Amino acid sequence: MELTATTRLDPAGTHNGWHRALRALSTVAVAGLCVVTALAVVTAIATRLSPRGQDTAFGYPVMTVVSGSMTPVIGTGDLIVDNPVSATQASHLRVGQIISFRAAPGSQRVFTHRIVAVQVSRGQVSYITKGDANNAADVSARPASDVLGVFSFAIPRGGYVLAALHRPIVLGLLLASFVLWMLARPLIGFGIRRRQPERGQPPQITAPTNPNGVHV
Repeated sequence: MELTATTRLDPAGTHNGWHRALRALSTVAVAGLCVVTALAVVTAIATRLSPRGQDTAFGYPVMTVVSGSMTPVIGTGDLIVDNPVSATQASHLRVGQIISFRAAPGSQRVFTHRIVAVQVSRGQVSYITKGDANNAADVSARPASDVLGVFSFAIPRGGYVLAALHRPIVLGLLLASFVLWMLARPLIGFGIRRRQPERGQPPQITAPTNPNGVHV
């Protein structure tokens, strides 16, 4: 009687490196998702609770651009983040800086334009501003007291995203998707472990048989 020994390869051992890489990638993806979700939720809530026309997040003024006066540096729908300035700092800005300022003292309208000239009258500092895409400078000078912040960077189309996050249904769906993902991960891992053969199993020996069921 002749027996033929065949060894069943362990898929888990063969692809062990791939499994570790996938687990690491999954961990990074989950961590990134947590960070993005947390930032989105906190930013949406913080800006929602801010006074109208003066949205802030983590202490930084953030505003959605609704015109193209500063293209191509800042486009319509971009979310701009400014560095906050004190009253003293607001009086020592220079030509070329991009600032956000109130349209008038106490106004809720905010503009973001570039400083093209600095004026000092009776110890009071004011700025002549102009949009990069505009043909002429703004009509009136802007007093330093109306400056809210100095432009830091812009998130392309981020204003649309922030506007969507201000809608309760969007914020709720974002939180729900995060919770579902966190619940699904253990179930996916359990299913993968069930499909993997146990380690340390001895090789299986099988003997070919003839059609009558007798070992050859």
